[in-house]
Amino acid sequence: MMYIVKYSTGSYSDYNEVNLFVTSKKSTAIKYCKKFNSMLDKWYKYYAKYEDRRYGYGWISDKYVDKYYNRWYQLRETNKAYYEAINIR
Repeated sequence: MMYIVKYSTGSYSDYNEVNLFVTSKKSTAIKYCKKFNSMLDKWYKYYAKYEDRRYGYGWISDKYVDKYYNRWYQLRETNKAYYEAINIR
């Protein structure tokens, strides 16, 4: 049994899966996913300070668009990491 570690970006029409690596150890896949997801949560929280929630959902404030929009949007498009088990032929 092998494990593909991956994450996805986007949703619906712009959905994309990114394969990171393959390992034979399930524990390695689990550790990497936990680390990736904790770092992603950390960056979500960091960039949340540049959001404005006046419309009921978080969107980047107008005064931060020029400096932080690209990174903020990239993080918002990135979904959590996960692993998928595959069989070796």
